Order: sequence, then structure tokens, then C-alpha cells
Amino acid sequence: MTHTHPARRSTTALTVSSIILIILSIPALAYEVRGAIDGATNSTAALAVGASCVSALVGLVFLAWLARFTPSILSWIAAFTWGTGGALLIAGIGNGVTDAAMETSISDAQTADVVTSVVTGPLIEETAKGIGALILILAARKVLQRPAQGAVLGGLVGIGFAWGEDIGYYVSALDEGMGGLWESFLARALLGAFGHAIFTGVFGFALCWAILRATNVFVGIAAGLGGFAGAVLLHAQANGVGFLAPEDSWNLTYGAIEVPILAVSVALLVWGMRRRRATLEA
Repeated sequence: MTHTHPARRSTTALTVSSIILIILSIPALAYEVRGAIDGATNSTAALAVGASCVSALVGLVFLAWLARFTPSILSWIAAFTWGTGGALLIAGIGNGVTDAAMETSISDAQTADVVTSVVTGPLIEETAKGIGALILILAARKVLQRPAQGAVLGGLVGIGFAWGEDIGYYVSALDEGMGGLWESFLARALLGAFGHAIFTGVFGFALCWAILRATNVFVGIAAGLGGFAGAVLLHAQANGVGFLAPEDSWNLTYGAIEVPILAVSVALLVWGMRRRRATLEA
């Protein structure tokens, strides 16, 4: 007699939610990618997309190995496409409106830049990414078994977001040749690797914990809000370090803070996934 592992089953709600997110995200994805490479030569566009794909592929392979495509492959596609489509479009509109408002209300350009990068930017972007994570985790609540699975779905949204966002940065960096691309790749894909995945993964973990572990609705709401606040604060500190790091030792300073955050995040995610799995297989 064979038994289907609960995490392999997909609910109707999860399937429908995933399909809706994918349908909504594909046009936004096409719009964002087209905008990122607009005006660039074919070779520049190819290099930018290729560089962005490298880090995304590493993250996707790692999560696939760790989580085994649970709760469903379709939900993974939906999470990634929402990040690089719907979330990126919402964040772009929100940041554009907010940036214009800050430039009008704050006379000092550098102060306005800090506010939009450290305060409003993280809040808008984590909200945009969090919408997709929230929908998928709520839809998958009947098949999720451990909070770390929520972190995986949030991480997938973040990987998608970074993939789309990085293309534009790499196209701009290539104005300075391959040296410019390397400097941008070093900062975004190596020293600050998977920042967006970590930020939204924190929210996903907290939300999933609230669904699976919270003793009452008030504890659950507090956990979800705490996870969102944690995501925003982590995002803000990463952007803040980018502003405060000395120019002559920027890479060293930024990497000394962000790389350990990545290492700790990976260790906690692996522990969270393996711990529950070991219990089930014992």
C-alpha cells in the first residue's frame, strides 16, 4: 500500500492561487525586462541577463535540493514569477511616486536619497514581495508542515525580485565596460548575495509559523507583523550599510556584514528543514 507524502499533495486553493499569480505576473515580467534592457545593445542585454541568471540559478538549485519543490512545483513558479513580475512592477510604481514626493519635500538631495533607500524603499519593496508570499502561504496552509517551508516560498519571491532588478543594474554597469559589470556583480551577487530572498524569507517563516504554531489569532497576527517588520529592518540595514560604508573599503565593510547574515540565514534554513524531516523519518 502506497502513501502520498502530505507535502507532495496540492490543494485546489494553492493550485488556483498559483495560476492566478502566474497569469498576473507574466505581462509584468515582460514589461519589466523590456524596460530594463531598453536601448541596450544585444550583447549588453545578453550579458546583463546572463549575469543575473547566475545567482538566481544558484539560489533555485539550492532551494530545490533542500525543499524538494514542496509544496508544489506550480507554487514555486508562481513565487518566482510574482517576484520578478508583479512585485517588481508594484515596487517600481511605489518607489517612483515616493521618490518624486521625497525630492519635492526634502531640499537636500543626499538626505532624500537616504530616506528613499533606507526607509521608504524597503517598506514598499517588502510589501510588494510579501503580497505574493502571503497569498501562496495562506493557500498552502493545509499542506505546509514546518515554518521553514514558508521561508522557502518567501525566498523564491525574493530570488525572482532580485533577478529582474539586477538586470537593470547590470545594463547600467556595462556603460563602464566589463569592469563595471564585475563591480556590480561583486556587490549584488556575491557580497550582498540573496538579500531579497533573506528579507522576504523572514516574513514567510513568521507567517508560516503563525499558521502552524500560533496558539491564538492574536499571537498569529503579532508573529506575522513581527516577521514583516524583521524583513523591512533587514532590508533597511543592508541599504544603510551601502550608504555608510567608507568608499575606500566599501567591499570589505559591506561584505563583512552581509556575508555573515547570508551564512546564518542559510544555516537556519537548513536546520529548519532538516530538523522536521529527520523527525518524520525517524
